[in-house]
This record gives sequence, structure tokens and C-alpha cells, in this order.
Amino acid sequence: MKKTIFYALLWPLGIAVVIMAILHLGGDFPDIHSYVQPRLGAALLVMFIVSFGLSLTMNRAYLKRLLPWAVILPILWAGTFTWAYGFASLPEKKHLGDYYVLGALLFALPYVYTALTARLKKFRSLWTVIAGIYTFFMVLLPFIYIGYYVLFGGEMDMFAMMAVRSTHVKEIKDFFRTMGSPMHLVMAVIALGIVISCAVGLARSMMKAARSFEGPFLRGSGRAYTIGLAVISILFFGGFYRQITHVFPASIIKSLNSKGSEYQLLQKLNDNLDKNVKTMAFVPPDPGDGIDEGTHIVIIGESANRDHMKAFTPDYPENTTPWLSEMAKSPDFALGYHAYSNFPNTLFSLSYAMTSANQYGDMSLEHVVSMVDVAKVAGYRTDWISFHNRSSMSSAGVTMIAERSDGSYWEKNYDGYTLEVLKKLPPAKKRVIFINIDGSHYTYIARVPVDLRDKLGISKEDPYHDYDLTIAYDDRVMKEIFEYAKANLNLKSMIYFSDHGENMKHYHTTSPFYYDMVHIPFFVYLSPDYQAAHPDLMPTLKSHEQTVFTNDMAFDTVTGIWQARTNFYHSQYDFSSKDYAINKENATTFERKKRIADDPAWGKGD
Repeated sequence: MKKTIFYALLWPLGIAVVIMAILHLGGDFPDIHSYVQPRLGAALLVMFIVSFGLSLTMNRAYLKRLLPWAVILPILWAGTFTWAYGFASLPEKKHLGDYYVLGALLFALPYVYTALTARLKKFRSLWTVIAGIYTFFMVLLPFIYIGYYVLFGGEMDMFAMMAVRSTHVKEIKDFFRTMGSPMHLVMAVIALGIVISCAVGLARSMMKAARSFEGPFLRGSGRAYTIGLAVISILFFGGFYRQITHVFPASIIKSLNSKGSEYQLLQKLNDNLDKNVKTMAFVPPDPGDGIDEGTHIVIIGESANRDHMKAFTPDYPENTTPWLSEMAKSPDFALGYHAYSNFPNTLFSLSYAMTSANQYGDMSLEHVVSMVDVAKVAGYRTDWISFHNRSSMSSAGVTMIAERSDGSYWEKNYDGYTLEVLKKLPPAKKRVIFINIDGSHYTYIARVPVDLRDKLGISKEDPYHDYDLTIAYDDRVMKEIFEYAKANLNLKSMIYFSDHGENMKHYHTTSPFYYDMVHIPFFVYLSPDYQAAHPDLMPTLKSHEQTVFTNDMAFDTVTGIWQARTNFYHSQYDFSSKDYAINKENATTFERKKRIADDPAWGKGD
């Protein structure tokens, strides 16, 4: 028994070390703390249970005989999603452990299945057919995932499913139009044929190997071994049935069908944007009011917490914002020192920040237009530069809005590459540029170029070194954007806010919730000539610097600054308006469930 336990432990630990080494090469799992995740721990435990259960019950010679077939599917699934989450920069890395749990169960199933069916005289062909169908689907799904990534540069998730399941014929056509050329279709048919051939061949050869094995399948012939086989059969088949619902594609389908899901939110948004644009009435500014030409830039941060930014928190020990701290002294910059996100995740926060919906008026996404739509109707050329996955679940709502722009650029690079994209934009006298940076997305250090990590002035002794490094890096990036736009793009305004904040222990989540998860930076730059043309803007912004701002009011604030007002604009939600009506007492977050006044950061005396 001790020897069995020893080997049962040895295999999972050996596999874990190999996987950790591979993930480390990808960059998003830089140290041992990166692997301290509940689902990765669960995967290690399941690997041990599988190894121990098979070793305790099965004939060792039979385990060796069937090994070449047993390892194929686990390697395919584990390899696919190790690459996806470790090397392809996909979000939600906490789900990676689910695929290792599935891999362990995939390893067990050929053994228990053949032990139960290989010696049966009846329905011999049926058992092979069942094995072939199972193998076909388990081979096909990883190839679908990889194929979609190769074609579109992102994971097949809720955004893709929305296009497929849409009731609108136009959306379905648009989706299939992006699938590529007829050659892609031919290649897909050939690939499907190869998968079918492989599945049939694997199933037949596996069953043949099992049936030709002359010894007993079990370690012994007593009742205990028969009971043991029954127990592990129920355990492993039952575990597989449960686990397959937690991974691609069942997890997405489950999310789509669940009541109140993100899909329903996105579907509502997608359905209504086109419809509502037709009802939008633009109020043209008086030609004598000011400048009509120039560039406005909106930078959308990621997981940036203003508590870690010296410009907003002067007593913070690390100088994470040398450029912004200096700019804060300028008469051309106004900072929102009490800015909050409206929700602690990207999907919800930016769905409100980038549209006319907010917590204080109409929270539904039924009667909304987007910031992009307003810019276009006001005569601006719109370009969207993003360093996020085009089709990630967390940013699907933003993707819908981004692709309404005249031009969209989905970059797989560090945020500093923004400058290169700006240089390639087509000329326009009147334009708005949206820049959705990767910011401080976990894993933090992976967001900063290796050659800059020791040059940003962040102390190695800083307990939040990696996170603060991202803040310092993006301060540098914003400086580069600002200086280039001033020199080359006739910059009139630059506005920055983050989607949500970050807690250094719990990151950003709804449970548990901490207020630093919604602490965000927010600033506005106005050029001197734009201020001269609109003399009330900067004094009003400056007067509101110590007033609460939640980023679901970004729509009204940004379009107000652009002088691009429509029937969807409300001055009481515009931070640059004298009518601004939000304060500490009436401001909320978390879909009105949390009062800003209850934030411990305010202190008893505030």
C-alpha cells in the first residue's frame, strides 16, 4: 500500500512540475505565488485520486499496455489550454485548473471503460462505436478552440456565440463573413475529415489492444477489486460528466442560457445600439463657440487603483506617476481625486461608462447610445486602439462599441506600442481616438516590457512591486501619447479613467467586495486654445476635483467636453458642467448596492 501511495503521489507531482515549468515560460505565471489558485490545487488532488484509484485497482501490466491511448486526450486538452492561458494572454486564468481536472479524468476513462466493456461478448461493435463518438468530440473541441484563435486572434467565447445565436440575419451574415475565404471552408472540411479518421482509428485500436490483453484487467479477482472498479467507474464517469460542464464550450453555453447572465446584458446592449442611434438628435454647437477641428483622446485604463498613484495619493511611498504628478500642477489638467468605478469588473463597468446608461438615471441598456455613436454623429472620425483580446468574455461589451468605430486596431503588444499605431492612423482634421490599454491587468509584471522593469524607479522592497510597476509604466506610456498627440495630432483634450480598481489580495470581484476595487484614477487635459474657446470648462473641472465621480458618468462628461451634446446627454452627470449634481452622499457603486459615503477611505471626519 505504501508503495502504491508513493507512486500515486509521484506522478501528479512530476506532471505538476512540468506544467509549472511550461507556464513559467509563458510569462503570466512568473513566480510560485502565481500557482496558488484553488482550481490548480483541486487539479493536483484529482490527479492524485485518479493515480491512486487506478494503481490500487488495475493490473499494472494493463496500465502500461493501454498507456499510449490513455495519454492522447489529456495531452491534447492540457496542451491546448496550457498554451491558451499561459502563452496566448487569455483572461480569467483561474479557470486553467478546470482543464487539468478534466485531463486527469480523460486519462482514467479509457481504463475503466475498457475494463467494463472489452470482455463483453454482446454488442462488441456498439462499445467501439461509443468509444469512437466520445473520442471524436474530445478531439474536435480543442481543434475548434485553436482554429477559432488562429482565425480571429482571440478565444471563442460569449461574443462569438452572440453573433451565432443572434436573431438578426445581418449579425449572422457579418459573423460568417468574417470566417474568411472559401479556402478556409475547404480547410475546415479537410480538418474535420482528419479528426473523424483519427477518432475512428484511435477507438478501434484502443478496443483491439484491450481485447487482446491476455491477463486480468484488475489486480486481483476478489470482490474487493470488483467493488473498487465499480466505485472508480462511478467516481470518474460522474466527475467527467460534471467537469465537462465547467470547460469550453459547455461553460459558455451554460452562461448564455442562465438567467441574468452576461449574455443577456450584452444581447440587450447589442440589440438596442443600432435602434437608438436612429433616435439620437445632435445639438450642433454655435460655430462662434469655439474650435471645431482637432483631436480628442480617451484612454481607458485597466485595473488601475488611484491609491497606488502618487499623483492622486501624494503620501504614497513609491513615485509611480512622475509625469502625471508634474502635470497635476499645470493649469491645463484637472484630476478627479475621488473617482470610482460603477462596478468591480470590466464587462459591467465599461458597458455603463461607454454608454448613456448610469446608476442615477436609467440603468437599463434598452435606451442607450454609445460614446462612439455620439462622436460620429458630431462629425468626428473615430478610431479605437485596444490591447485587449477582441473576443474575451470580460471585454465583449466594449468590443461591440469599439467595432462601431470607423477604424479599430486590436494589438497584441505592450501598451507602449500605442505610439506606433497612432503614427499609422489615416489623417483626419476632426477626430476622436479611444485607447483601451492593458494597464494593470493580472499577471501584473507581464504587462511591462522586460527591458524597462528596472528603469521605472520602483523599489525592489516595495510589497506591491509588480503592480506598482504597471502603474509607473503606463504613466510613461501616457506621457508618450500626450507629447506625440500635442506635436502631431492637434490635441484638444485627453481624458483618462480606469474600468475598475484593484485589491492587492482579492483583485477585483463582487464577493468579497472591498472599496479599493472601485478606486480609479480620472483626469482631464484641455489644450490652452480649447480652454480659450470654452472658458467655463477648466474652472468647472477644477472646482470639482474633490467631488465624487463614478465612471458611469463618463459618457455625459466626455461628450460634454467635446461639445457633442445629444438628447441622450444630461448635464447633471457631466463633471465639466456647473449643473453637476453627484456628491459623496448620493453617489453609489455596485449597481446602487454600495454607497460611496460608506467607503472607509473617507474617514470619520470627512
